[in-house]
Amino acid sequence: MRAGGRPWWGNGRLWYPLRVPAQSPARASARFFDPLSRKTMEVLRWRLRGLLSVWPARAPAAAAPELPKGARIAYLFAGTYGDFVQALRPLARLASAYPRAEIILCGADRYAREFASELPPSLRISRGGEPWTWAFGRVDLLLTNCVGVYRVGFDWAARLCARRAFGFRHAHEAGRGGYAATVPLLPDLRSFAEENLKALDIAGVPASLEPPGAFAGGTDSRANPGARKEAWGRGKILFHIGSAGLKSDFGLRDYSRLVLAILNALEGRPVEVIMGPGDEDIALEVRSGTGHVPQMYPLVRLTRILRTFEGTVLCFNSFPAHLCHYLDKPAVVIHRESVPYGYDCAPLHRQVALKRAKDWDLGEVWAALGIPSAGPRSAAG
Repeated sequence: MRAGGRPWWGNGRLWYPLRVPAQSPARASARFFDPLSRKTMEVLRWRLRGLLSVWPARAPAAAAPELPKGARIAYLFAGTYGDFVQALRPLARLASAYPRAEIILCGADRYAREFASELPPSLRISRGGEPWTWAFGRVDLLLTNCVGVYRVGFDWAARLCARRAFGFRHAHEAGRGGYAATVPLLPDLRSFAEENLKALDIAGVPASLEPPGAFAGGTDSRANPGARKEAWGRGKILFHIGSAGLKSDFGLRDYSRLVLAILNALEGRPVEVIMGPGDEDIALEVRSGTGHVPQMYPLVRLTRILRTFEGTVLCFNSFPAHLCHYLDKPAVVIHRESVPYGYDCAPLHRQVALKRAKDWDLGEVWAALGIPSAGPRSAAG
């Protein structure tokens, strides 16, 4: 079990270093041996994964069998907020295709609570240690999200805990042990969200016609026939200022300069600035440099805001970009140097790649937002 009670399938690690008191004499030796131990365990995990791949994979059925009433479907998840958003449509498709089945979500209890309004009623969180019991009573169908390709524990679950399992493999691999079939993560893939749906395709799961958020009570016409979405924000810009990746790459000082340059160019336009957890540092820079007061909303409310927003969403390559993709909401997404592997979300989003680490040419950003070319075009380094 993982420290804090979270299971091994949450991130695939089979070993965790012992925590020692800050003043303990063992602290120095722990710092010395920890990197070596981590490397040793990493090698061991990949060796175990290699042994699993030697076992012959089960032959997939020509067509997906009809799951019996009370069937169990396990969905193994690894990743963070953006990765969980990309798994929402596969979960909804499973619930729509197999309304009498129980869907068990493993490794995403935190995100499931925050996105509860987007999840089907037939889904539940796995109980502590529950997947171990599936070795004695296998689930009928097991799937993983594409980030789980790196999780060795998922291979064990596919081999020992499921009658049929479908997941992913690296582009150079012919297959993975225990899976009936896998999807290769090829170098030219555009969206991890679409790859997650491909795993359902090869599993024979019928396609769903449900729109995104069909299980959200406030917008579900089946649960509330009189519900009507009130559109808002036409002509407005909703700017999410957070991006842990870019902020880490650039450093807070340069990242702040970039955000402030964009906000200064938008002066006089209707702009609402929003933020997420962990964005307090950049929010302080925005308040002191522009007078905007960034707002942070719970994820349920943020989802509802974006679902009915008719203006322009502007964000960096971060969680909001994936949330907009899930909601079929176009956004202007800013990347560093190039669009990352699997995060293109094309053709829905307008992708803008900054070509330099400093003195960025923001001309493409202004063009995407409809700002006249006479305005400032760069953020000086």
